[in-house]
Amino acid sequence: MLEKTRGNDEPAVGDSAGSWIAGTRVFIGLLLLYEVFAGGWWKLGTFASGPNEDWIGANAGGDITRVSERVIEDGVYGWYATLLETVVIPYAAEWSYIATAAQLLTALALIVGLWTRPAAICGLLYFLPVFHFGTIRTSPLFTVPIVFVFVANAGRYYGLDAILESRPDAIGRLTRVLNHPLPIAKRWYPGLAAGLSLISVYYLLSILAVDASRVEFIGLEMMIFTALTAGGLLAVWRGGTPTLVAADGLRIFVGYRFLQEIFVRTDPGLPGWAAAETQAAVFESIAATHLSPVGLLIESLVLPAMSAWVVVFAVIQTTTGLALIVGWRTRTMGLLAIGYLFLLTALGFVRLGPLLLASLVIATALGGRHASLDAIAGRESMLSVPTSQIPPATLAPATLVLGVCLIGASLVVIDPSADVNPTGLETLIMLGFIAIAGLVGLLERTRNDPPHTTPRTGETDSISD
Repeated sequence: MLEKTRGNDEPAVGDSAGSWIAGTRVFIGLLLLYEVFAGGWWKLGTFASGPNEDWIGANAGGDITRVSERVIEDGVYGWYATLLETVVIPYAAEWSYIATAAQLLTALALIVGLWTRPAAICGLLYFLPVFHFGTIRTSPLFTVPIVFVFVANAGRYYGLDAILESRPDAIGRLTRVLNHPLPIAKRWYPGLAAGLSLISVYYLLSILAVDASRVEFIGLEMMIFTALTAGGLLAVWRGGTPTLVAADGLRIFVGYRFLQEIFVRTDPGLPGWAAAETQAAVFESIAATHLSPVGLLIESLVLPAMSAWVVVFAVIQTTTGLALIVGWRTRTMGLLAIGYLFLLTALGFVRLGPLLLASLVIATALGGRHASLDAIAGRESMLSVPTSQIPPATLAPATLVLGVCLIGASLVVIDPSADVNPTGLETLIMLGFIAIAGLVGLLERTRNDPPHTTPRTGETDSISD
């Protein structure tokens, strides 16, 4: 439901969107926290591994130095190579601690919804430089939903920001100042969009000018990211609600990534049009380390009919990807894609599946209103979920207990330093994170006055004044 803000004609996202916004914020925070402790570029480590000495300790900065030197050797933008040689590598140890702290604090702030906009900016300042390292398989999947969290000021929805902003004391005033929109006049948006469009063209041309495959992927991702940002600024300038515009940006981005995994990538992060032999090898490696029932299911139902499953995966991924990009039947196709990603996550695709799911839920719930066939056809209904009858006094502790158990299991059992970790345990953890995000959504629907702050007189749901 959309409601009008007082003192302004621009609509703001109302109560019914809070569950989706809060769930997305918590989900991306949990994924980011897992990344700090046990993810692909882990830093703090677990009880099984201890801290990563290349990030924390005597050898701090080792990973940053090694990756920077490899990037320079393999080929990267000249200006970025200069930045690495003069600013990053000489102070690699300091940057190592800064990056670890930034990632950890961003994750915790998003989970609890505290000072969400500064936390989101901190996350962006971490991930945008990481883009250019060539780690563009997962970095954009963190960056884009973090942008949405910033635009939506997501801490207002079942976060500590909702509580603190209503306080009249110094803490309340500080929270309101920190979460205040950026001081950018809306009349400047077309100029900013034009500048971002030029940057997008620069990255597009870099794809053609440089032979290094790493730069080609960096250029592709940055071109899409800057183009979507430019389009979003123009949509807001023309009167669009920032949160809904950002949701449509997520919709287009997820659709693009679905197609990229099929037509651009040769090593499938998700199933697609890759050769049956390639995908069979992926499923075999998953089955070997998954829970016994799931491994047996893969071996008995998936691998024997791999050629047929390749077609099924490709048709679903291509159809939903195209539909999301053009905004056709966003609710229906989004729900199909959500079910598809949930199934893949359960089967053991725990790297990309949950990250795409974090963006897709909010895109399905709120997207389709801008730059879409649905908007042209007048299909603008919001996805709704029946009100839960479970009392908040039960759901809130259950959510907390589940979160503590999952994070505890990750710290005790997962060993990020090992060559192979049990896929089954990682899958259960990711499914648990999805369950937590779902519980957060149910929690808001257990009462008639969900605790989030509404804009004050004269304020709007915007990213700037």
